[in-house]
Amino acid sequence: MTRRGAGPRGVALVSGGSGAIGEAICRRLHDDGWAVAIGYVSRERAEALAASLHTQQAPSWAVPLDMADSGSVRSGVAGLLADAGRVDAVVYNGGLSRTAPFVETTEEDWAAEVAVNYLGPVLATRLLLPVMLENKGGSFVGITSEAAKVGDAGHAPYAAVKAALHAFFRTIVREYGRRGILANSVAPGPIDTSMLRYTFASPEQAEHVIGKLRRLVPVGRLGEPGEVAEAVRFLISDSSFVAGQQISVGGGVSMQ
Repeated sequence: MTRRGAGPRGVALVSGGSGAIGEAICRRLHDDGWAVAIGYVSRERAEALAASLHTQQAPSWAVPLDMADSGSVRSGVAGLLADAGRVDAVVYNGGLSRTAPFVETTEEDWAAEVAVNYLGPVLATRLLLPVMLENKGGSFVGITSEAAKVGDAGHAPYAAVKAALHAFFRTIVREYGRRGILANSVAPGPIDTSMLRYTFASPEQAEHVIGKLRRLVPVGRLGEPGEVAEAVRFLISDSSFVAGQQISVGGGVSMQ
């Protein structure tokens, strides 16, 4: 995508924009000249991030956007379009993952993950794709997971739904690629965030499991949120011939 005059490169919406990976994505895109809309469920952190990023040349907004609630998705998209006038790129970063063996998962577990990780992005795409088509192009990026490529014991709904999101993106490219629409996924491996550490019962357990993860990753470490953000930046800023792909940012854990 090209910069339009002295204004921003375009308007990018990032769902789950105030978490560790989401914030890194918002900051990287803003540094690259994008006006950024920070989709949030929890208001305070998103508004603080928006205030820290906002400039006259590249503004930033905090947008209430609960991907599990279709009403919130509709109102959040409508409000952003009223404020920004357009959306040129969307990054679906927010997600939900619950840990349990498959036979212990419930219909409610599956419904919750499908709503947040799949149906919310599908609805937002349905609302924003016509806007992009009118503007002759746009880009969607889904933050999926290495689990979507290789599976992950204890995370059957998450792995399945993230794989479904990428398959949906490939169909979008088949249908609308000739009209300037790109859609790709970034699949993080183990990324060192507070969310990862808070998954465990104690700091000691966290360090034990994270140590195991480091040994499993061929490059010998966990990833950083900024490394995911850089892959996103490339896809929506520098690439016009990468479409329907899932880029792994996982230190080689799913080498193919």
